[in-house]
Amino acid sequence: MIRIGLRPIAPASLRALPPDGKRNRFAFFGHLNPFKGALVAIEAARRLVERGAGPISLTLHGAADFQTEGFKAELAKAVEGAPYIVSRGRYGRDEMALLMADADWVVVPSIWWENAPLVIQEAFQHRRPVICSGIGGMAEAVSDGVDGLWFRAGDAAHLSERMQEALDPALWSRLVEGIREPRAMPAAAEEHMTLYQRLAARSRNAAVMVQIANFTQVPRRRSRSRRIGDVAEPGQPAPAS
Repeated sequence: MIRIGLRPIAPASLRALPPDGKRNRFAFFGHLNPFKGALVAIEAARRLVERGAGPISLTLHGAADFQTEGFKAELAKAVEGAPYIVSRGRYGRDEMALLMADADWVVVPSIWWENAPLVIQEAFQHRRPVICSGIGGMAEAVSDGVDGLWFRAGDAAHLSERMQEALDPALWSRLVEGIREPRAMPAAAEEHMTLYQRLAARSRNAAVMVQIANFTQVPRRRSRSRRIGDVAEPGQPAPAS
């Protein structure tokens, strides 16, 4: 797989921790809908707070455009009375560095399989480890225990446990070290062109081989009569005059 290339930018600064501080700022980026798992993340944060894990924050970057009134009501109820949940609304790509600067972790809790989530690439570009559902394109992009953490998709209790592990600054530092910088656009474009040229050459070669095969399979018919001026083949009688 060739992953999408990103526009080269300077990564967001890493948040300085006070003595005995924790990596307790989590962020969700994306469309707020039932499939992206924002409700799972909100419930996980609530469980974490109820266990007395200390002050944490979960910031939701995104909007619930084109969603049902029922889902919007469920979302509003989920964040009601939860000061540790902050809704920032819509954001632009040009704001990513500023928004990432306030986050320690990026949470990608989709309950469907995803393909190649851009937000994971953006998190890695800004040196933020990712906590994600361990399925599909998310599990392909994030290596559990290397540059992020997996949890069981749709399981708020398990996500809450992983978020509690994530509070450890030593774990955070180790995972940050495991992040590989995503491809920049020029490098991704070059990879695509190389692949295209290789496949095009293979296709041309295949077409030539088909033409050769078709030519060799055409039966050759010998003429039953010789015309005046024909030259006799060796060992054959000369044409009658």
